[in-house]
Formats: sequence, structure tokens, C-alpha cells
Amino acid sequence: PGFPPPPPAAPAPWPGQISQAGPTLPTVTPQIPRPAHVDTSPFAAAMFGAPTPVAVKPSSSSGKFRRAVSWLLLLAVLGGIGFAGVVYGPQLIDRFQETEKSNEPAAPPVFPTPTETPPALRTTTFTVSSPDAFGGTRDYEVTADFDSGVARVVIPGVNTPDIEILTLWDQSFIRRVDDQTWYTLPRGDFPVDFSLGRSRWVRTIDELLPQATRQYTTIDEATESSVGTESARRLVVSADLAQLVRAQTAAVTPSADGSPPPAPPLPPGITAQPGTEDVDRLTMEIWVDDNGIVRKSVMPAQLGGETITVTTVSPDPFEPVFPTPDLVQPLTAQALFRLGL
Repeated sequence: PGFPPPPPAAPAPWPGQISQAGPTLPTVTPQIPRPAHVDTSPFAAAMFGAPTPVAVKPSSSSGKFRRAVSWLLLLAVLGGIGFAGVVYGPQLIDRFQETEKSNEPAAPPVFPTPTETPPALRTTTFTVSSPDAFGGTRDYEVTADFDSGVARVVIPGVNTPDIEILTLWDQSFIRRVDDQTWYTLPRGDFPVDFSLGRSRWVRTIDELLPQATRQYTTIDEATESSVGTESARRLVVSADLAQLVRAQTAAVTPSADGSPPPAPPLPPGITAQPGTEDVDRLTMEIWVDDNGIVRKSVMPAQLGGETITVTTVSPDPFEPVFPTPDLVQPLTAQALFRLGL
């Protein structure tokens, strides 16, 4: 049997005729596998067909969580800063003050000799800071006329207005600074111990450390400094406490033959505290101006721990304005409550 003849060839299309052949599919190039050692740089990602990451917008709950975490971290940082300020703040202040002192020019390590005659210390203004019986401090400012005994004392209030006291001879008047009403009470020796005299509060260098006392002391440091606007020499003085105690005991012990006792080693108001017998040496800090006036003194705890800063001195009398009788009332329990005492 014969095979069927082959189909006739398709005629060539004439110009303008549309071809009946199906559309040609695009050729797909297989993706080249990425070698394990190839890095993830943008060039390598394009070379090996790395997919382009698509940014996914976080949900609202995820955003709230992140904001909450951020606030917690901020509060933790602020709390840490506050805690560090409370714990280390006083130490940093002390270090800053020590740095300031270290920048002061050095001075000769000797007790200064007054270059001028000290003025008459009649009226002076000074501040006092001393330990109290409860472990805190008592702070007050005094303006006193040591010739007449007239004085004004301002005691800072704790969460209350300041208290003002005026003294005249054996009387004193007290009030809150925000009140016009004054109350009267006996003066006594408080607040400036008038019976002890000026040297209890404002002293010259010879009164604070007389020649008989300096043999027990050593100047450890001397710099040129200032107290307020007054230039002064700052001295750090260490003293033999045992020698001072013996000299103080001799000054208050009556002699057997009736002869006068030696002068006390320190002025009134500075005495060795009980229980300090085991301390070998103690350190005090004093500032002395050109007139020999001690503008500031910082006593160690063994000598009472009192700090006195003299701000002004004057030879003139002190004349404050005392209240008129219609503004004065007797001191009662109600008045004490009103004063916050």
C-alpha cells in the first residue's frame, strides 16, 4: 500500500496578509542560585535576584507598646539622674568648693599681722550656724550693738515665715515677719549672749588664737581668699587638743595660793566637747581680713562645730525701729502657736 502524499506546503503570505500563527510566549530565564559565600550588598542582591523587601506598617497596638516602652525608659533615666543628684550632689558640691579653694593663690603660712588699726567693732552683722540637740543645725542672722546691747535676730522658719526678735536692755520683742503684732518677753542671754560680750561672736585673730595658744597649733594651709566682698587670708589650722584641754582646765581651776589663773586658751563660746579625749589633733578653718578681724570661722565638732560669718562691721550705733505700745501684746500659749514655736 502506498503512503499518503505529504500535505501541501502553506503558501507564503502576501504583503499585508495577517499571519495565522499563534503568539510567541516570552522566554523565561531560570534564576541563578545564590552561592553561599556571596554577601548581601545591594549589588549582590540585584545580581542574584534578591527579593525587594516590602515595608510593613506596624499595627496601632504595636506603636502604642513602643511608645509606652519609650516613656518607661525616659522615666527610668530621669529617676536615675534624680537619685544620683540626691546621693552624689553634696559630694559634688564639696568637690567643687574644694576645687575653688585649690585655685586660690598661696599665702605665707603665718598668722597675718594687721596692716591697719582695727576699727571699733560696735555694730556688726553676722550669721551663725551651729549644731542643735536633735542632730540638725540652728541658723540665724544677728545685727548687734555691743555697746548698748540692742540687737536684732532673724531666725529662718521651716515651712513657716521667719521670726524676728528685737532686744532692748532686759526686754525682747518677737513677731513673725509677715505680722505687725509683736509679743514681749524677758530677754535673758538669748540670742546673742550679751553678758559674754563681743568676743563671743566677733573676734580678732589675737582674740581667737592668742599668742599663748598658738604654740599648740600648726598652719597646714594658707591662701588668699575672700568673704563676700572683703579680701581675707584663709588659714587651715590644726591644734593639739590635749594641750588645749589642759590649758582650759588650768584656766578654770582655782590656784592653791590664790594667784590669778592663766588666761583661757580660747575665747568664750569655744570649749572642748566631752568625749574628745582620744582625739590627737583637730582642724579649724578661719578667714582673717587686713584689719585682723576674723571674717569667718569654722570650728570642728570637738570645739562645738559652730560657723560664724561676719558680713559687716561699723563703729556707729545700731538704731532699729521698735514697735509702738499699741502693737505689743503679752506672750501667751496662743501667741506661741501663732508664731509656730
